[in-house]
Amino acid sequence: MSKVSCTLHARARMQQRGIRLRDVPLVLACGTPIDDAIWLVRGCEVDREIESRKREIQLLERLRNQEFVVRDGRLITIYPSRREHLKRKLRRGRQRGERDFRRWN
Repeated sequence: MSKVSCTLHARARMQQRGIRLRDVPLVLACGTPIDDAIWLVRGCEVDREIESRKREIQLLERLRNQEFVVRDGRLITIYPSRREHLKRKLRRGRQRGERDFRRWN
């Protein structure tokens, strides 16, 4: 169920209860279907999702400023990025990407 449209009644209830339309996909992904039309988000599911996202955040913190070299679908090496070279590398990469884009279009 990727796309859900709302009735006027549902929009009114969402506004009253502080729920946004962008919350609906999260409910459908994390909640428990009770039957074909009803989804429930239980406390245990919320706790599980929060814990999962905390682990993702910790992983991202560990990967901060690491450079991954990937060629032909293979990981070649990983190393910490040097702050003083970061701007130059990003600029070069964008320029290279623009050249490649112009070449293919």
